[in-house]
Amino acid sequence: MWNRKLKLRGVACRENENVSGRPEASRAVGAGEVRLGRRLLLPLGIVLVLFVNVGGLAQERPNGVYLVSPLGLSAGYDHGFIANSEALDDTVVILTSPTFAWIKNTHRTSFSLDYQAEFEIFSRYQNLNAWNHSATMRYSYRIDSRLSFDAGDSFLSTTDASSRLADSQFLLPLGRFQQNSLFAGLKYRFSQRTELLFRFDNAFTTMALPAPLTNQFNLMTNAGTVTLDHTLTKHHSVTGSYSYVRVRPFDGNGSAGSSYPAVQTLNAGYLYTVNPGLLLRATGGVVRGPKFAYTAGGAVEKQLGRLWMMAGFQRYLSFLGGFAPGAGTANGAMPFADGLLPNSVFEAASLRVRGKLTKRVGLDFNGQVGRASVASRDVRSLIGQARVDYKLDDRLTVFARAEYYGQNVSEFSSFPLARSRCFGGLEIVLSRPPETDVASRRRQQIPDAAAAPQAEELQAPEEK
Repeated sequence: MWNRKLKLRGVACRENENVSGRPEASRAVGAGEVRLGRRLLLPLGIVLVLFVNVGGLAQERPNGVYLVSPLGLSAGYDHGFIANSEALDDTVVILTSPTFAWIKNTHRTSFSLDYQAEFEIFSRYQNLNAWNHSATMRYSYRIDSRLSFDAGDSFLSTTDASSRLADSQFLLPLGRFQQNSLFAGLKYRFSQRTELLFRFDNAFTTMALPAPLTNQFNLMTNAGTVTLDHTLTKHHSVTGSYSYVRVRPFDGNGSAGSSYPAVQTLNAGYLYTVNPGLLLRATGGVVRGPKFAYTAGGAVEKQLGRLWMMAGFQRYLSFLGGFAPGAGTANGAMPFADGLLPNSVFEAASLRVRGKLTKRVGLDFNGQVGRASVASRDVRSLIGQARVDYKLDDRLTVFARAEYYGQNVSEFSSFPLARSRCFGGLEIVLSRPPETDVASRRRQQIPDAAAAPQAEELQAPEEK
């Protein structure tokens, strides 16, 4: 399913947090290191316990507690990150826990709850050490053969929003970013070809920023969307949607104050599936808000052997995103909404390459070039992210990752932003994620050269 997604992005607050980053600025660093070290012991102990007791055997409907992502450890150099309006450099170690997932399924319902922790440890600026969190809850209920209900909640707390929100063209400084996104949707299937979706989104976002921008990006966003999807033939499908969005800023006490003007959007989209390995997309729409504007986009997705490539262009409001390269939802699950600023039109060209070069070597590349006009200033940005991994065996993978973030002007500094990161590390699979009996039999019947799991994962990226 290919839906127009509302992007509700905001930004948020670490109270009384010092991010000056100077090594000599704090003598309490040692105590902070001890506390962080002690906190590391708990998740690592849980990992070891679950490694012994949790399995990923095929079931008709998976139920139980699983580790659905690997344990990751990486180290590298971060150059030019912004903290307290200063550009800093440092060596960083990142420990990423497995994703702990609780799954419960019946013939009508599907429920999942997962959590993942990430620990960032800086060599020089140890007051920037952070424990980041990511959690997701999803619920789905099939009322009857035509009607179904979906709901979910996603929580993100991180000090490095730019690296976690890769589709955001506005680069953010280091600071505690928190976002909680809630959605509920009701889907009615008129036939095998036509579906109607009613969806409500609500997002609370805050970010710790230095004065005078302290509360500027602390926002609450509500949106209602009606979407109609229709499949004309096996090669052609169309979609249309209407959305109503309101954004309210929070004051210093955390209560919602005056609202931005309401925004209404009307969008249409077209998908042409030339064959399973070639997809063509086009979107267009109008925006009615403080001023009238239009949105447009186009993308081409092509499978080359084990690789999927996507190239696209989009024009959209900054919280109403265009195509999200490679962020597919082939399983039909409703994605969560994100957002940032509700007052600017953004244009971006993107390229995404993802998949397997060989049976053991994987590649993931994402490049974006963007332009926007914010407060009568021409903002240009460039983002590049690349990762190459090598699978040593079924449980151990080594990887190298390089990232670049550039922006000519910023509200958070008086100089252009140019941040680069280079990391190397390894991932350890402690437990295989669950799969159904049907998926297990299907995987065993497909030869490796077909690379079917990769194609299935990226076949129909959903619009953001």
